[in-house]
Amino acid sequence: MTQAWTSTLPDGVAVAYRRMKFDFDEQMPRHWHSGSPSITHFFTALSVVLPEGEKFFIDSVRYFEDEDLDPKTREEVREFVKQEAHHTYQHRIYNKIVAAQGFPLERYGAIVRGMLWFVRKILTKRTQLAVTVALEHFTATVADQLFTNPKLTEGMDPAVKPLWLWHAVEEMEHKAVCFDVYQQVGGSNWTRVLTMARVMFAFPLGLTFLQLALLAADGKVFDLRDLGRGLRFVWGKGGFVRGILPQLRAFYRPDFHPWQVDNRELIHAWTAENQRYVAG
Repeated sequence: MTQAWTSTLPDGVAVAYRRMKFDFDEQMPRHWHSGSPSITHFFTALSVVLPEGEKFFIDSVRYFEDEDLDPKTREEVREFVKQEAHHTYQHRIYNKIVAAQGFPLERYGAIVRGMLWFVRKILTKRTQLAVTVALEHFTATVADQLFTNPKLTEGMDPAVKPLWLWHAVEEMEHKAVCFDVYQQVGGSNWTRVLTMARVMFAFPLGLTFLQLALLAADGKVFDLRDLGRGLRFVWGKGGFVRGILPQLRAFYRPDFHPWQVDNRELIHAWTAENQRYVAG
């Protein structure tokens, strides 16, 4: 373990696996967010990426399990793996329902799987961990926005919304786990920031490609009014991008740490109000 770096999880937060049961099923509306194909397919594009992406995250951090990690970090890695595996399970349920509505999600998932196969082939294990650190920060900033910007969730179907907010809570809970592992195995700041620069280009590009593919499969790619609505949701004033940019820029600071944005109150509030979805 390099230097005296240990777990940086703040007091009052635990990285803990929850087994969940949600209410969405085959009756889920085709355009469940605000009646908008563009906005709905933005989230579905994320859900297409998640099963393969989270397997990549799990593999990248577990490769370093036998390193001399801080014992608390090692336990957090175990819970992180269980959380990510359950995210995959729940999003596969969601994806199966969307696929039954006529969308070729298996084909899109295979594209993501092929891209990550290539990433595994060309990057070292430590750089793969840096990719995970960058993407975990990306997902944590998106998660923070889902809770702090009501414009992003107010049009969600009430049966689908809990899936995304639960996932967001756990992304905030474990947002520093891979960062701590990266520090403890000697990852460099230079590799970390250079990797984020690449991720900030590649990830939105891939997500936009999947969103457009879903719109094409839905016959909505030329619905200009809805496309404008979707563009405003992602890129406009009060949209996702403007909300996450300050936290993404913070990643490039030499003194960056994920918990410089303290989400503990958001996590505690959600946990107190949503126990009915916890199956065990």
